Amino acid sequence: MGFLFWAVTVVSAGLAIILLEVAKVIWFKPLHFKKLFEAQGIQGPSYKIIYGNAPDTVKMARQESSNTKSLSGHNIVPRVLPAFHQWSKTYGQVYVYWFGNKPRLYVPDPQLVREILSNKFGNYKRVPSNPKPLKHRGLVELEGEKWVQHKKIINPSFHMDVLKGMIPQIAECGTNMIKEWRKLVSSGANEINVLKEFSCLTSDVISHTAFGSSYAEGKYMFHLLSQRMLLIFESSRSFNIPGSRFLPTKKNMQQWWLTKEISNCARQVIESRERTVRVGKSADYGTDLLGLMMNANKEQGEKGQKNIDMTTDEIIAECRTFYTAGEATTTILLTWTMILLGMHQDWQEQARKEVFEVCGKNDFPNADTVNGLKIMGMIFNESLRLYPPVIALVRQTDKPVKLGRFSIPAGTELHIPILAMHHDPSLWGDNADEFNPERFREGISKAAKHPNAFMPFSLGPKMCIGQNFALLEAKVVLAMILQRFSFVISPNYIHAPVHSAMLKPQYGAQVILHMI
Repeated sequence: MGFLFWAVTVVSAGLAIILLEVAKVIWFKPLHFKKLFEAQGIQGPSYKIIYGNAPDTVKMARQESSNTKSLSGHNIVPRVLPAFHQWSKTYGQVYVYWFGNKPRLYVPDPQLVREILSNKFGNYKRVPSNPKPLKHRGLVELEGEKWVQHKKIINPSFHMDVLKGMIPQIAECGTNMIKEWRKLVSSGANEINVLKEFSCLTSDVISHTAFGSSYAEGKYMFHLLSQRMLLIFESSRSFNIPGSRFLPTKKNMQQWWLTKEISNCARQVIESRERTVRVGKSADYGTDLLGLMMNANKEQGEKGQKNIDMTTDEIIAECRTFYTAGEATTTILLTWTMILLGMHQDWQEQARKEVFEVCGKNDFPNADTVNGLKIMGMIFNESLRLYPPVIALVRQTDKPVKLGRFSIPAGTELHIPILAMHHDPSLWGDNADEFNPERFREGISKAAKHPNAFMPFSLGPKMCIGQNFALLEAKVVLAMILQRFSFVISPNYIHAPVHSAMLKPQYGAQVILHMI
């Protein structure tokens, strides 16, 4: 009887301790955070146990996306980010909301954003995605010494002189697309969905320039990557119970399988090149982006210093980054630019006139002429301002920091709302929701009231390494289109931007083509 009493007592005490720890995590700690922020004048929506405000953001976004009515202009923030738009009006520019039991500070101030993204002391780190973390990660996910190591090896592959050497390959892929468009227009089928067209094109371009293979050979890997990207996006929108990412749920198992299969595809390409060099059939690994990276990696390894080169698994991680970022970013940029030029015929004509003057009516853009497309550069900047592919960044602190006038406790996540900042009238003027490439006439730093208000590729040392590649590819492709076609928005197009991994037109991007 005495043993049973003590057994029950021990079990009860253990359960009480566990419940107390749970209560600390899901109730007392969030309340402590809430008081710290309120003392600094920072308000926000009420904290909700376990899931926080995450379900509210998803529910409101779904309600907006269920509305099939076409927007009449470019005031898209209320539709794409309804919860954050509403909270900004209720609680002010800087407020705190809850992602699970973690506070997220909404920071739309470009000066504070620069402080976060340019910090050299590692105070603000990337927030890992909810799916099971990858053992080997690419440059966009790395921190600290590993990031420095990978950046040193990859950087030379994205030097502008190297990228300009890829223009003929970009033009060749563009030519294949335009031939198909000519056939369609000649047959009377002159309405096309440029979102789908550009997805195929940019996949083909990144296959040729990064991996030396055609889209037909690489489409399986693209299919896998697009599935994986959607899973990551779905997971990032909702709070998962700690530890659930390791459970063999249907989505987790699908995620693990996709990651393994993608790695196998990339490994085959890498090992094939290594065999070719090993048997003496080639002196190097190639001149595409993968080959250049492998060559640079080999040079680092030959220097004899420990752990300064990348393993095969780390190269595979960078291949995932090439495929995903290289395809998606340029697809979205070209798609929204076509939509905007279809809506604004005057700017389409200005861009076409410039292409004719700089490149001629038939010659492909080349390394010399592409730099002369200044008006096109302004148009792309305005497209990236109104419709940035990535609409927000999230960073986190693992120690107390001072951010401007705010004292930020350890464990706080920082939400950088790129889309909202790009549409902020206090930064861009009363015409912030209007398409006006003229605002970039004197360059990016003078386009807004703050030099860091424009950040489609992030800011600071971790700015997207592929931005020059994306813009170069987009310039070449759009110039080739303008030389051969004029276009207008199709009556079937519904202007309904939606956030689905990236900022996309929800119902496609239909335009009507006319041959010139």
